[in-house]
Amino acid sequence: MGTFRGIELDDIVLDTERLQLRPWRDADVLRVAEVMAEARMHEFLALPYPYTLEDARQFVLGRAVQARTEGSGLSCAVTERATGRVVGSALLRLGEDPEVGYWTALDARGHGYASEATDALARWAFAAGLPRVSLHCDVRNVPSARVALAAGFRFEGVARDAFAGGGYGVVRERRGDLARFARLAGDPPGPIAPAFPALPEPGLGDGVLALRPVRPGDAVAIGETEDELTTQWSFTGEAKSPADVAAAADRAGLDWLVGAMAFLAMVDVETGRLAGTLQLRKAGPPQLGGVGYVVHPGFRGRGYTTRALRLLASWAFEVAGFARLELGAKVANAASVRAAAAAGWEPDGVRRARLRNPDGTFSDEQRFALINPLIGGR
Repeated sequence: MGTFRGIELDDIVLDTERLQLRPWRDADVLRVAEVMAEARMHEFLALPYPYTLEDARQFVLGRAVQARTEGSGLSCAVTERATGRVVGSALLRLGEDPEVGYWTALDARGHGYASEATDALARWAFAAGLPRVSLHCDVRNVPSARVALAAGFRFEGVARDAFAGGGYGVVRERRGDLARFARLAGDPPGPIAPAFPALPEPGLGDGVLALRPVRPGDAVAIGETEDELTTQWSFTGEAKSPADVAAAADRAGLDWLVGAMAFLAMVDVETGRLAGTLQLRKAGPPQLGGVGYVVHPGFRGRGYTTRALRLLASWAFEVAGFARLELGAKVANAASVRAAAAAGWEPDGVRRARLRNPDGTFSDEQRFALINPLIGGR
């Protein structure tokens, strides 16, 4: 019989408002095999694929049971209390750094089950005397990051090229950049608000241009914007490497939830192609936003920056609660200055020798600002 700090784990059942977290049973094998037959379940899970009935049997009757009997973890079938249906799996690994892991069946997603189960395991851990529970997920796994926040886990950073599972049998070892979250016994209860509110589906648009969050698949097109003209007018005077562009695209969804920047793609509505990017940064004092942008070489001269700034301002003021937006451009960057003025931004002074040029010299920066008309200023 497995114990942890004198607590017998074998028969522990946790009930929440909608769920029951119970030990796995023989009858669950078919359901697990059914769930894991879906290829989408394996994007971030280090499991055999194709996933067979024997794989399901080894999990349900082997590893899941073993965790409880050895006292190394509280492995649970997550079921709906109303129906008894298995909707997912949740595991509290018990060791020096207790950690929660989970998966939710595709046909049960969208109901907040993972965060409800994760919260239940964290509460059990704290009642058992544990001071801290961690949660890790791939930086590209935005739904899992949302689960962490909804369950009251705070973002602590990114572990680069960390072990993500596998490395046994036919399952190859997975490594990747992992977002690290944790919840402490003394943390206030309740969910953690995301850094930026979600955009409406399918994004912001005016019929010609649309804004949506940057995705990992945008990396190649974003890299195409890093040409000589972009480098000339950039704040740093240096082009971003393909690796840096890919990393930023991979982390865009995570940063939207926990970081200081919302990274948006400008999309040409007619072709669906990426026409540029836009960044909204939390730039110091509360409700102050800094804006930056780059236009793809194939879409320059079409007024897309002006359109993007107008779309962004409406959302930033009316939904995201910003009181003031700011942007800057090198004084010689006539196109950027025209775009800001055309979007209704007002000149806000010049900062001398502020932005680095490719040759190591510095340019003066023309500043622009836009004030939320619902807030105003004094």
